[in-house]
Formats: sequence, structure tokens, C-alpha cells
Amino acid sequence: LQDNTPTPFLIRLGVMSEAGKVSKEKFNKFRQINRYLEFIEDTLKELQEKKLIGNSMKIIDFGCGKSYLTFALYHYLKNIKNLNIDVIGLDLKEDVINHCNIIAKDLNFNNLQFLKGDIKDFNIFKDVDLIFSLHACNNATDYSILKGLELGAKAILAVPCCQSEINQKIDKSPTTELKGVLSPFGNHGILQERFSSLATDALRALSLELCGYNTKVMEFIDMEHTPKNILIKAILGSPSEEKLEEKRKEYDRYLQFLGVNPLLDSLLKNYFKK
Repeated sequence: LQDNTPTPFLIRLGVMSEAGKVSKEKFNKFRQINRYLEFIEDTLKELQEKKLIGNSMKIIDFGCGKSYLTFALYHYLKNIKNLNIDVIGLDLKEDVINHCNIIAKDLNFNNLQFLKGDIKDFNIFKDVDLIFSLHACNNATDYSILKGLELGAKAILAVPCCQSEINQKIDKSPTTELKGVLSPFGNHGILQERFSSLATDALRALSLELCGYNTKVMEFIDMEHTPKNILIKAILGSPSEEKLEEKRKEYDRYLQFLGVNPLLDSLLKNYFKK
């Protein structure tokens, strides 16, 4: 999306003026939106190249919040890429949901709707092409991944946030290598916290590979704009039995090293490919 080019949804959301000028206060948000659309474009190409989608898509945004990215996604795929899409944004805050539905109606985004509800209870779509989760706190990211698997998502994009579970479990673990080989990390709370956050995302990427996805972990947006800048991208693949066996051994070694039983393991293990 271009600065100095009026875009109705960006004007309606207060990112740019009626003349199309992005406001100084919202320029970081504008950059985040464009970065997000780059990932959407890459994901779209990969899904099309693998013939996982045709000219239509069902998409869910879990924890959509004020929905800047949800509106951007709809605008890009519907108005620029000319796809037939159905998009649902889900959040727990009723006032936010009501506000977003009003904007969607004003913009004539007819196949975009916002619903109040918990990720774990979502059952509107059955076959989903893409799920996205931005800054879902702690295990909410894990539940969004689980729901993606339950709905047969062909692509999963997640930008996690506020990851505390593994850090807390490491504190109580008698076997973790954070108190052994990696004690220089474990001896300092801030280092252990940051290590645990990265360890959580590594576990998510590895778990998705065991579920049959090709995964990449990359920078979502420059660290100067937000510390919550890691994006996990997973596209449905067809790994060989040998590859899955190798990943399973890697997974088991990793959990033994961490010395914890993460919630993610209990959530996803039934979806691991044999």
C-alpha cells in the first residue's frame, strides 16, 4: 500500500488523511500493515504453487483486536488480488467487535465479519485455508495453532506474545539444562526469560513440522518498532516418513533438554504424523 494514495479502509481507521497522507503517529502501523501484506503475498503464492487453494479462501484472524491487519488482508485479497474470500475476525472484547463490524459495513466489506468468542470454541468454518494470530498472549497462540489443525488450515501464521509458561516451568524443573549446561542463562532471570521465549517459538515451529507443515521463523517487523517481532509461518506439506522420524527424535531430545512438559505437547501430539 502506498503513502499519498487514498485507501478507504486506512482513512476509516485513522491511518491516513482523506488526501491519502499517512499520519506521523500511525506510520509505524502503516509499515506493519505493509510488512504483513508481504507475508500474505508470499503465503498466497506458495499455496497457489502447491495447488492448495484455487480462487477462493476462508480465513480466520484469532484475537483480531482493532483489526488493522484484518481489514488490510480483506482489502488486499479482495480488491487487489480479486479472490473470493470469507474472513472472520474473532476477539473476546464485545465493544471492539461491534466497532469493527460497523466499519466493515461502512466499507462494504461484505464477506468480512467480526465475532465475539474464544478461540477454543470457534466452529463456524470447517475447512480453512489460512489462520492468523497476532500477539495472542502466552498459550493463546498455542490454542490458535490447535484450532488451525482442527480446521485443517493449509497455512498458519502466528506472531506470539507474552510467553511465560515454559519460563515458569523451567523454574520448577529438576532436570532442565537451563540449570546445567546453560546455567549462565538460568542464573539470570532476564536471560532465562528471553531464552524461554525463543525456546517456545522453536517448539511451536518444530511441532508444526511434526504435524506435516513446512515451517519458517522470521522477523515480522524491525525490532525498533516492537519487541514482539517473530513470525512463525507454516504451510501444509507432505514430509516423508524418514523426515518425520528425524524430526520426532529432534523433538524428544529438545523436550528432554528443556526438562519441561509444555501445554503445546498435550495440545498437538494427537496431530503428529506417524
